[in-house]
Amino acid sequence: MSAVRQEPKIVGANSLRYHMFCAKKGQIESGQLPPCKDSLMQHTLRANYQAAIWRRSLENLPDVPAPSAGRGWELDDGGSLKIRWMAVLPAPDVVLNLISCTCRRTCRPSDCSCILNGLKCTVLCKLQGCSNMVQDDAIVAQDANDSDGDSDD
Repeated sequence: MSAVRQEPKIVGANSLRYHMFCAKKGQIESGQLPPCKDSLMQHTLRANYQAAIWRRSLENLPDVPAPSAGRGWELDDGGSLKIRWMAVLPAPDVVLNLISCTCRRTCRPSDCSCILNGLKCTVLCKLQGCSNMVQDDAIVAQDANDSDGDSDD
C-alpha cells in the first residue's frame, strides 16, 4: 500500500501566492510571486480596455471611454495618465512597517526589497541610515518636547 500525497486545493490568486510563499519557507522575493487578486484585477482591467480600443480602431469616430474611469488607470496630480497598480493597500500599515531589507552598503532600487516594493526602509532593515530611511524629524522633536515637559512637581 503506497501513500498518495495530495496537493492542497488552491483557489484564487491570493491562495496561490500564500502557497508559493509557504513552499519556499518565506525565502522568496515578491517579484517571484504571482500578483495578488487586486493587482491581477487592475492588470485585467487595463488589458480589457486596450482590447476595446483595438476593437474600435477601424471606426471613423470611435466612442472611447475614459481610461481612468475604473479601468486600471488613474490621473496623477499633473493630469497625466499612470498605471493603477492596486485599488487597496497591499497590507495593513502595521505589517508594512515589519518589512525589512538586507542591504549591506547602500540601498539601490535594483537590490533593495523595500524600494522594490515602494516602501521606505525601517529600523528592522540591516543597513541603518540609508538614503531610503524615513526622515521624520517631527517625531523626534515631539519626543524631545514631551521629555522636557515631564516633571513630578
